[in-house]
Amino acid sequence: MKNKLRFGLALSGGGARGVAHIGVLKALEENGIEPSVISGVSMGAIVASAYGLGIPYEEMVNLIKKEARPLRFRDINLRDMGIFDLDRVEKVFREYAPADDFNALKIPTFIVVSNLNTGRFEIKSGGPFIRWTLASASIPLLFTPQIINNTHYVDGGLTKNMAVKVLKPYCDKTIGVHVNHIANISKFDRIKDIASRVYHLAVYNTILDELNYCDYLIDPPETRNFGVLDFGKADEIFEIGYRQGLQLAKHLNTRKRTFIDTITELRNSIRERLG
Repeated sequence: MKNKLRFGLALSGGGARGVAHIGVLKALEENGIEPSVISGVSMGAIVASAYGLGIPYEEMVNLIKKEARPLRFRDINLRDMGIFDLDRVEKVFREYAPADDFNALKIPTFIVVSNLNTGRFEIKSGGPFIRWTLASASIPLLFTPQIINNTHYVDGGLTKNMAVKVLKPYCDKTIGVHVNHIANISKFDRIKDIASRVYHLAVYNTILDELNYCDYLIDPPETRNFGVLDFGKADEIFEIGYRQGLQLAKHLNTRKRTFIDTITELRNSIRERLG
């Protein structure tokens, strides 16, 4: 009998859009597909570490909804380095973790962070994992940077918003889950629209080389309907990921060609969307 394929799963950043990762994981697991190795960036790092700790999917979603709250004017203090913190996430991780070490996670896990001092990305896979996970999810200005070994670390998505290449030595096939779908936009009505577009294009350019290492890609267009701070809509975003995960699971289990599985087709698809 042929050995079962080992899958590596790369989870991108995307703020609230990253709740879709939880849906993907649940759908794959329900169909007998569990990653042998995982990487995560920003919200993808939160989900990757939560998965490694065995936190139930429903609890992951509820944690994200409880952690998020509406931004109020009085929250803003220009003397601080961030408006929010990730204390609740840290508390839950410490409750589940037998030890604050990457070895406590059930599969090999890689976390991407941005070194604010050097301006470069770093990939962590050993030693204490909680602070690195929080650092990866610390969107600048919104969340306080993590200071580790006298160095400031922030959102990994700024410099490497999806890490696929690092998984290749540990698996047979890689699955990238990208939740910041890029498509042609015909008009911009507000300065907010322009700012959002510029941010997503800049972040998207950090993953172009990583797409070459994807055997399968989940890139749901529906995530564009949600902002990076739409945590109150976590249940809707979860369902998007769940549906996409079911589609991929069906393809993997039946060997039918229903997903893009060559980089040539992937590039053509991206070119068509961008015009």
